[in-house]
Amino acid sequence: MKEEPASSWSMRGLRKWLANAPETRDELLGLVQDSRRFVEPDTVDMLEGVLSLPAIQVREIMTPRPAVVGMYDDDELIEIMPVLIESAHSRFPVFSSTDRESVLGVLIAKDLLQFLYSKNQHFDLKACMRPAVFVPEIARADHLLSQLRLSKSHMAIVVDEYGNTAGVVTLEDLLEEIVGEIADEHDDLESELSLIRPDPEHEGQWLVEAHTLIESFNEQFDTAFVGDGVETVGGLLLAELGRVNDLVGQTVDLDGWQFTVLEADARSIRRLRVAHQ
Repeated sequence: MKEEPASSWSMRGLRKWLANAPETRDELLGLVQDSRRFVEPDTVDMLEGVLSLPAIQVREIMTPRPAVVGMYDDDELIEIMPVLIESAHSRFPVFSSTDRESVLGVLIAKDLLQFLYSKNQHFDLKACMRPAVFVPEIARADHLLSQLRLSKSHMAIVVDEYGNTAGVVTLEDLLEEIVGEIADEHDDLESELSLIRPDPEHEGQWLVEAHTLIESFNEQFDTAFVGDGVETVGGLLLAELGRVNDLVGQTVDLDGWQFTVLEADARSIRRLRVAHQ
C-alpha cells in the first residue's frame, strides 16, 4: 500500500478540523489553540493575541499617570532636551501649565530637530504640538487600535470617568498584546537597572524607583499595600502626602515601613529610600 505524504494528511486533517464553523469568540479561540497541529506556534500566538484584544480594557495596558513622562506648554527647549534624552521616548504628552492634569497635545521628538540646527528660530512648544487622541480607560483595546489607525497616531491619552488624565497608551502597547513584548535598546538598559535595589550607603535599606508597581513591591518584600486608585509606589506616597510640592526629604510611615523621598520634581516623585522599621 502506497504511503500518503505527510502534507496530504495535514490538508485532510485541516479540512476536517474546519468542518464545524465556530459560533462564538470563545469557540473560535479554542479552534485557534487547537490549530498548533497545522500552524506555526508563533502564528497561533499572534492569532490568540488578536482574538483577546476585545476582552482587554485600555486601563490594563496603559502607563499610569505617575509614570508618564511629559512636558508643560510653557517649557523652554533647554528644559525639554534633558527630559527627551534621559527618557529616550519619541512622544510626550504636553500638559497645561495652569491645569497640570489637562493634556493639550502631543510633542513628537523629531519635530524639535529644526530648532537644534537653527539658532534664529523662535521656539514655541504650543506651535510644535500635534493634536492629542483621547480615549476612556474602559475602552476596548481593539477599538483603540482602530482609532489610532484612523487618526494615524501612535499615542492616546487615557482619561477616567471624570475627564482627568489617567495615563497614556501607545501603539506599541497594543502590538505587544498581539506579538509579545517588544524590546529595544532602552528596554535593555532598564532591565539591567533594577527598580528595587539595596542602598549601597545604608545597610538594610533599599532604593526604589517611584514608578515601581505596588504589586511588584509587595512581591519583593512580602507586603500587602493596596493603592486606592493608584498602581505605583510613588502614587501611593502622593496619596498619603496629599501634595506635589517640596517633596524631597519627606517621609511616610506605612505598616512598619518608612518611605523617604530622595528625588522629585514639580510633577511627580522619582526615587525613594525604603526601610523596614
